[in-house]
Amino acid sequence: MNDFAGMAHDPEHRRGFEKLLYSAAQRGDADLVAERLSWGIDPNCTSPHGRTPLIANIRGPFPRVAVVQTLLKHGADASLMDHKGLTALDYARRKLARLQFRPARPERKSPSLDENGVLGLGAEEQARLDQFRREHPDADPEFLHLYWQERTRAARRVFNDPDQVAQIVAILEALGEPR
Repeated sequence: MNDFAGMAHDPEHRRGFEKLLYSAAQRGDADLVAERLSWGIDPNCTSPHGRTPLIANIRGPFPRVAVVQTLLKHGADASLMDHKGLTALDYARRKLARLQFRPARPERKSPSLDENGVLGLGAEEQARLDQFRREHPDADPEFLHLYWQERTRAARRVFNDPDQVAQIVAILEALGEPR
């Protein structure tokens, strides 16, 4: 872990680590966001368009309250604006308005999940996993556990959940309007 922390501050590698944080925030993965922030990555780093990880989470397809809370806990500044002059709260309000305007759709679940919400792999994916096991019989069982865990998490993701966005708006509004 100390190696990552050192590399995250090294000017040669810093941008790559910032991209890892930005990507985790955009995907709505609070665990990865927390891990990457523990390496010392700046929670207010920006993309070429001036978007912070906080803005990336809200603009992305998986806005999550847990990501917003994690970023704020680690010092993210919700008042920062991107190249369009918009803050995270501006994007959250816009997204919430769009989501509330759309007619309600029945909730769809991933075809990878059975009726009980248990992950079932398709034939091709199962064949690739079986091939990996044959080619790497000494592979750490933890790797397969993590693969299964991440695959299940991905299958359970909900795109643009209006409840999550509404909670994010409330959290950001509670911080107060930017000056």
